[in-house]
Parts: sequence; C-alpha cells; structure tokens
Amino acid sequence: MARTSGGSAPLTEAAESAIREGIISGRYPPGARLRERELSEELGVSRLPVREALRNLRHDGFIMTSAHRGATVRTMSTTGVDELFDLRVRLEPFAAERAAHRYSEGHAHPGLEEAMEATAHATETGSLEHIMTANAHFHAQVVEAAGHELLSELMVPVLSRSRWLFAMTAFRDPHLEFQAHHEIYAAVSTGNDRLARLTMAAHIEAGRGPSLQAVSPDPED
Repeated sequence: MARTSGGSAPLTEAAESAIREGIISGRYPPGARLRERELSEELGVSRLPVREALRNLRHDGFIMTSAHRGATVRTMSTTGVDELFDLRVRLEPFAAERAAHRYSEGHAHPGLEEAMEATAHATETGSLEHIMTANAHFHAQVVEAAGHELLSELMVPVLSRSRWLFAMTAFRDPHLEFQAHHEIYAAVSTGNDRLARLTMAAHIEAGRGPSLQAVSPDPED
C-alpha cells in the first residue's frame, strides 16, 4: 500500500511523527491499540490526518490493522528482526561503499561529518536518548552520502524500524558503537570503498544477536 499524501500533508506528517516517536519511546507499547478518536484528541488534530498517519505507519511496519481490533502497535518478532538485518547487511554496506567512492571523487557529504560529531558528543554525555538518536542519524547520513535517490527512498522504512530496534537495545555499550561508527566514517571519508563496505557489514552483523535477544520470540519458537 502506498503512503498517503494530500492537502493535509503537514498535519499528517506531524501526527505520523508524534505517533512514531511514541512507539519508539515505548509510550505506545507493542500490542497497544491506536484509536483514531483518542489520538486525535491527544494530538489536537482532526481524525483525517490521524487516519492517514496510521496508514503510513502501517506501510512502514510500525502498526498492524485488523477488522476486530483496528490499529495496534506491531510486536517485533525474531523473524522480523532477522529479515530487517538481512536487508540492512546488504543495503547499508552498499551505501557505505558508494559514499566512499563519492568521497574519493571529491563529493564529500557535510551531513555525515556533522552526524559523526553528534554521535561523539552523545556518547560523551551518556544520554541514552541522545545516543539512540545520534546513532540512527549517522546511519541515515551514510545512506544520504551515497547519493542514490532510489536507495534513500527504499531505506526510509528500514532506517525507521532500525531506530525502533536501537531503542530496544539501549543496553549495548555505546562506546563500542561509537568506535564502529568512527571506523565506518574513517573508511568513507578517506574514500576506501572496499573497507567502508566491509566495516559497515561487520558492524550491522554484530548487532543481530543482541537485537534478537531484545524482541519477542516467534509463536512457534
């Protein structure tokens, strides 16, 4: 199902962002029902942008809908996490490789350096919320640095769900995460495309195990 848009786009985007952040933060926990009327009152908007926002969040994999319960927050399963990592370990190394190649041709991406600095600052201050946000932003900026429009579009829901997963794995050592990001940044910014690809792949794969431990097992497991 395609994402919705229209005359209420600014209100839809605001509602979508608020609901997404509520899901990521745990304010709307897995399995929670998301009622249009209640969300409309909570967010101070009409039900139409809320309805469109819920459709978009379903498209991005944050919620599920059924005839009996309506919209509910998706419960991330081991299968879902495995599938997410299967995509990430293929797409993000490609993004890092392409970004490094662009750097080697003189096409630096200022947003990546800014993201690296933000990650360093968040790690130093020790704020889990800032660390989570900065780490997710770093991965997004690697994708942007690749300069590949279709890849950027495809990665929107992948990165959004990854950020949700980052919130579930806040127990991971932030200094190790920062070190991995620094190595990726060094490879990209020096134009070493092969090293950038391998370093990103290793970093993502290292997160698979801890992420699987953080989510609900599949019913048949």
